[in-house]
Amino acid sequence: MKAMAQLASIPSIFPRPERIVEDIQISAGWMHSGYPIMSNVKAIEDILNVHKMYSEGTWGPIHELGHNQQRRGWNFPPHTTEATCNLWSVYINETVLSIPRERAHEELKPDWRKKRIEEYIHNGARLQDFEVFTALEPYLQLQEAFGWEPYMQIFAKYQTMTGIPDDNKAKMNLWAEQFSEQVKTNLAPFFKAWGWPIDDVLSQKLSASFQPWTEDPMKPYQQS
Repeated sequence: MKAMAQLASIPSIFPRPERIVEDIQISAGWMHSGYPIMSNVKAIEDILNVHKMYSEGTWGPIHELGHNQQRRGWNFPPHTTEATCNLWSVYINETVLSIPRERAHEELKPDWRKKRIEEYIHNGARLQDFEVFTALEPYLQLQEAFGWEPYMQIFAKYQTMTGIPDDNKAKMNLWAEQFSEQVKTNLAPFFKAWGWPIDDVLSQKLSASFQPWTEDPMKPYQQS
């Protein structure tokens, strides 16, 4: 839980207990977030088998704990609801359990990631297709380029930020601006490649303020 708090940039003592309750029948799915998190009783090994966690990693329980850390200001439902929570799944597996992301979940194998990006771009980079692991991908690309620290700094900043808009377009522009400012790099072309509705005014502002991202991982897909 300390690592959960570290990525979220919150105190390590949580304001209320993060509990997981097992039952033979829950209201939705295999697990779901909330207070408490609910889980099918058959998932108990994923929660209690510490040896398995350190040898194979764990995903579902951390995914649900990640849901509890999502915040309205930087979550863009329905697109990122099942995506940004997985930042914690990746972070915990890699920094606590020493399990690389491609082993933590098969969807994060390099070939699968590449194919998913290619299909998304081929289909027109439509936001209607931007969900789950497709929506997680740009967050992973940013982390692989700039590390975890920008996320921690931005999550901390959002906690005291006022005037956060309610609509997805404005919130996505705000996130693109905040991340660009954090890493001192113009990320507008990157987010546009993912089909984000980046305003021209913001694109011009970021272009005038920061260096271009010369190693933008989306460039090869746009040129193909």
